[in-house]
Amino acid sequence: MKTAEIFALCMIITIISFLGFAVENIWLAITKGFIDNRNMCLPFLIGYGLAIVAIYLMFGTPAELIFFGKKLPVKSAFVRTLIYFLAVMVCVSVGEILLGTLVEKTCHLYWWDYTRLPLHITRYTSIPTSIAFSLLITTFMQLFFQPLMDWFLQMDLDTLRVTSMTFMTLMTVDFLFNAVRIFKEKKLTPIWKINTTRTLGYRLLHS
Repeated sequence: MKTAEIFALCMIITIISFLGFAVENIWLAITKGFIDNRNMCLPFLIGYGLAIVAIYLMFGTPAELIFFGKKLPVKSAFVRTLIYFLAVMVCVSVGEILLGTLVEKTCHLYWWDYTRLPLHITRYTSIPTSIAFSLLITTFMQLFFQPLMDWFLQMDLDTLRVTSMTFMTLMTVDFLFNAVRIFKEKKLTPIWKINTTRTLGYRLLHS
């Protein structure tokens, strides 16, 4: 992989990390009636970005399906997309269980809890949420991943390097700082919180 491609992937990580932050807050806004900082100082959840790049390195994209670097000879676009979706769904489910369990065992708290949802598997994943995440990821990888990569690769290399490394440094420091804080305090402490119970989405869902 060329250096420019690594920097471009770092920018993809940045975008997905912000989108992950936004998606979590949209879910909270319509289901629980608030949004918050998601236990970070910056509006980025780097785990989402790293997960997407890991999926890309393992499975490529729906259009260019691979398995750990080896291209799979699947001609049907529908079948490729279905295989990709199922692979992502397995990764999402396993990843959530592993991460949730790790935080539970090390920090003695439940970072999230899906037990109130139908078809949950442990408290950390469920069939509905895994399907939703997998649909979002598959759609992004199908429609937006390669165009974004191409766009970043057209940038001036120095600009791309400085921009990508700045964002990666900020997100990494933010993650480590807050991970250590949570580990020491054994609790989640929102920095800010905004009530959304008066929004249309919340009122429609809870009417």
